[in-house]
Amino acid sequence: MKAHIHQDPRALLLWGIFPETPGCDELLRRAAAFRLNPRFVGAADFDTTIGDLCAGKASVPVQNLPDPLPLADTRAMIVGGLRYDNGDLNAWLDAVKKTGLTFPVRAAVTPTSAAWTLGHLLEELSAEHAALGSSQAEQAQ
Repeated sequence: MKAHIHQDPRALLLWGIFPETPGCDELLRRAAAFRLNPRFVGAADFDTTIGDLCAGKASVPVQNLPDPLPLADTRAMIVGGLRYDNGDLNAWLDAVKKTGLTFPVRAAVTPTSAAWTLGHLLEELSAEHAALGSSQAEQAQ
């Protein structure tokens, strides 16, 4: 069963990538074509909900960061507002591939994840990423 994608607002949250990262300028141009509002997120945004980050609201001051930080060395892309049923989400993912940037961790904002903090979502994505990595390693053996 597919999760229901949270469709508003259109946003692109980028973890582990910065404006000076090679290829980022092309990614931002493509995001503009999809009417996605990009936001570079980091540890300072850890206690802010995904919905608030997507809406462009100010970050909540961080209380306690976990040690180690989930996905600290991995790029992650969280996209909000694109529908999968009309092909927008897949078209976006195709456009991202053309930039040459890779995002090992990708997520679409759902009504459930919109209420999660960035930290909670990254912890969940980190666990999924680790589980997929271990199952792929087992298959390769």
